[in-house]
Amino acid sequence: MSFSIACGSPAPQGNGTDSDAGTESTASTDGTATTDDPTAGTGSASDGTDSGTASGTESTTTTTTAPTSTTDPSATDTDTATATSTPVTSTTTTEGETTTQGETTEGETTTTTTGETTDATTDTTTDATTDTTTTSTTGEPPLECGNLPVIYRDMKPLHSDFGCHMWGNGVRPTLVQPMLGGDGKPVYNPQPGPTLPGYGGSNPQITSAASFSDWYNTKDGINVEIAGELALTEIQQGIWSFESEEFFPLTGQGFGNNVTPNWAGETYPDRNGSFTTEIHTNFVYEAGQTFSFSGDDDVWIFIDGKLAMDIGGLHPPAMGTIELDLLGLTVGETYSLDAFHAERCEAGSNFRIDTSINCFIPM
Repeated sequence: MSFSIACGSPAPQGNGTDSDAGTESTASTDGTATTDDPTAGTGSASDGTDSGTASGTESTTTTTTAPTSTTDPSATDTDTATATSTPVTSTTTTEGETTTQGETTEGETTTTTTGETTDATTDTTTDATTDTTTTSTTGEPPLECGNLPVIYRDMKPLHSDFGCHMWGNGVRPTLVQPMLGGDGKPVYNPQPGPTLPGYGGSNPQITSAASFSDWYNTKDGINVEIAGELALTEIQQGIWSFESEEFFPLTGQGFGNNVTPNWAGETYPDRNGSFTTEIHTNFVYEAGQTFSFSGDDDVWIFIDGKLAMDIGGLHPPAMGTIELDLLGLTVGETYSLDAFHAERCEAGSNFRIDTSINCFIPM
């Protein structure tokens, strides 16, 4: 799989190791996104590995409406009926009236659907049904789009894998197995492959299978599970994005801000910076779709249960792009997208998604 920037260049991140801004790198492999190592300098445990600004205030995003059109594939000898679907970011609608009418051949019935959209996106049909998301003229269930649902888990700064306990100057691939586990979680790889040229960093990057099981499984006293969501905004035609250069969504929550010194002896009373992010969603594959991520630290993205982006380890901001056309998917079929992220050093946190997938379907 080759990787490219889906939507221009992400926000400049600077250079250096974790406690400074890192040099962004670009990921590419066949089917699995890995990253060319920036090899910008070396680091130490006291330096940390995250890049970002020192402020703990998360940037805000705005949402817009970008409807798409779908055509009834099942109709024969009929006029084309067009239905409006609401993409992942839609929270408002434009007032207007849309009428579709289909004629049928012998043995079929004729149906007329009249929909008037309002600010609440309420469509009225002849049988008095109400749809709060999309309109269907085929008799199939409407496609429900939504924001990306997130499960965050707050970790303590002295967990063996967090709190700047490790460091790295670039991406460390193959820390997890290439297939999603039966529990829907990434599987720890006890024997990761070779490092990228110029890589420098702690070994191991994950303490053990036991410590890794804490990342994405809720455990009393080890982590605190907090539900959230990410709202993507259409930043240009056909590209939806979420970006934060100060990604600390759990500030003031969970175990609280990082007033306890981490492994580097640092405290961050203005933020809560040791946590993981877990996303499970579905999408309908269309030709030409891409999904890009830029940030730090670990990011693993699985499409249809297979590892498609591997930006593991503690590192400055790194970027990978999945070109879905290269994954052997079938157009029109629904596939799962499972994303896993970890912020392991409180000094900085960058998180950006850019995608041409216009509808994420809640699981």
